[in-house]
Amino acid sequence: MTKVIIRSGGNLASYYEQVQQYLHAKYHTYPSNLPDLKISKTEKMQSAHNDAMARDIASGNYSGDVPIGKLVV
Repeated sequence: MTKVIIRSGGNLASYYEQVQQYLHAKYHTYPSNLPDLKISKTEKMQSAHNDAMARDIASGNYSGDVPIGKLVV
């Protein structure tokens, strides 16, 4: 069975924009309650290496033969 939602007083693009604003206001404006995690020097270096690889792949400079899906950590 198909569900139909009828929206009056606007088009789908404006409704989508309102939903985006609502979700951003609800979930992205509150401070995090995660604990302050300590990251080791090794983890920072690995993260920097992975970020650099991702930038190279995105810019098209990566010449390796490993599929992108295999590079995701």
